[in-house]
Amino acid sequence: MNRNIPTIPVSLILTTRNEAGNAAMFFDGVRAGSVLPEEIVICDGGSTDGTLEAFRREAGDLPVTMFSEPGATIAQGRNRAIALARNDIIAITDAGCIIDPFWLERITEDLLREPEIDAVGGGYTLMGDRPVQRCTAAASLPLEAGDPAHFLPSSRSFAARKNAILAAGGYPEDLTFAGEDTALVLRMKDRGQRFVTRWDALVHWYTRPTLRAFLRQHYYYGLGDGEARSHAAHYRRIALKWSMLPLLIAAGFFEPLLWLLIPLGILSYFFYLAPKYGWFRMPLYQALGGFTFVALKEWSMFVGYVMGRLRGAPGRRA
Repeated sequence: MNRNIPTIPVSLILTTRNEAGNAAMFFDGVRAGSVLPEEIVICDGGSTDGTLEAFRREAGDLPVTMFSEPGATIAQGRNRAIALARNDIIAITDAGCIIDPFWLERITEDLLREPEIDAVGGGYTLMGDRPVQRCTAAASLPLEAGDPAHFLPSSRSFAARKNAILAAGGYPEDLTFAGEDTALVLRMKDRGQRFVTRWDALVHWYTRPTLRAFLRQHYYYGLGDGEARSHAAHYRRIALKWSMLPLLIAAGFFEPLLWLLIPLGILSYFFYLAPKYGWFRMPLYQALGGFTFVALKEWSMFVGYVMGRLRGAPGRRA
């Protein structure tokens, strides 16, 4: 380990599955940090591509504890790693993220300094050179445009006190695939735990490279929200907003002039969203792609949400 870089009393945890190709990138990011964690705890969910061997090899002399829990979901893997962590402060990210050199220092700074703070939500940026990835990035609302007080952090960039996570029940393990980080944050906030937002605590990650993968990703996000019964008001707004389109199409068969409202409504919605997403600063294809991807994202999440509500979380199904 580089003795010139200070070590802080923090446990960095993550879960992996078939991510051998990310091992070098992840540990390069850790080593380039302004501070190092006292330990790194990694739970592997049963990889078949040599992930365990690759991470152990790339870890070198870093203080890494790595173990396998075949079949573990993301939530289960994180919970197992948190349970084994020795420190009170837990920093959490994903193996596929590129860690900014100051991420670990900034995501834990407030926790180390102020005992009354329970959790810190960090920022993240989207990367990728393919047209789909550029459009995906354009369809993502800049974090700085949001309200820090109501920000629901992703576990790609998150830190919290171990006792606060455990008191909230840990990551919910009864969800099919996604939504576990949002569900945990909502539980913690419902308990009155104090959050701080640090946009400057950054990790970078590559978006899905194909449209199909993008739609599937957001379907699973919606599925997780549906199973967790979270964000109901958000999905009601999506249903209300987009239900106007088929209604106008149907009404146009009786009064064709009503069809003119469809392009006018779409154009108005574009100009309403453009300042929030920064589309006027982008190439036209990327701005139009971002607008299209916002719609596709909302539709796929809504379908997932409905399916999640119909199915219920696995632990609640008959």
